Amino acid sequence: MMTKRHRKRLEKAGWKVGDAAVFLELSDVEAALVEAKLALGDAVRSLRQRGRLSQEDLAKRMGSSQSRVAKVENHDPEVSLDLQLRAVFAAHPSAQRDFRRLVQKWSARARAAAAE
Repeated sequence: MMTKRHRKRLEKAGWKVGDAAVFLELSDVEAALVEAKLALGDAVRSLRQRGRLSQEDLAKRMGSSQSRVAKVENHDPEVSLDLQLRAVFAAHPSAQRDFRRLVQKWSARARAAAAE
């Protein structure tokens, strides 16, 4: 962790100090998407291991390959959100129900806000 003194010294020298989103000039939405994709990759690994599945076992459940599961878990930037969600749902089938509830909650909030 950077100290305030060190940060001020770098900024005074003309350096731009911040996280990856600041460095890459990502919008809040882009940064949120990157964070979500990273979290999903970690979730896939955790769910797979908790379910005592090998990458190959999970790949079979998904109708995919072991190498694609490895890419999901290792945050390959070319992995689609679709593939990540397929992996989560295959590793933990009740996640489908949880995800459906979350989307319904978002929809209900949007309808309530629109009605105001």
